[in-house]
Amino acid sequence: MQVETIERFDIRLPSSTKNMLAKAAEINGSTLTALVLGAAMDKAREILQAHQLFTLNAQDWQAFMDTLENPPEPNEALRKAWIDYHDAGLE
Repeated sequence: MQVETIERFDIRLPSSTKNMLAKAAEINGSTLTALVLGAAMDKAREILQAHQLFTLNAQDWQAFMDTLENPPEPNEALRKAWIDYHDAGLE
């Protein structure tokens, strides 16, 4: 089992903001660190999920599948990008 390294993360914030967060943590029965970290992780998960998943209606799903099954011929820009990629030795 690998132990994850713990790192420090410092932020600067107005004292009124820190006081509000501390009060919320106290009411919640948690620490300021736990409150802020929990909220930040929730938001990070939300952002990552929004960028990793998408929902399509039946018509858009069919169009997506049709494009995967019958892709269009590459245009000039795509052909040039492929040549640039190949020439850069990125394969």
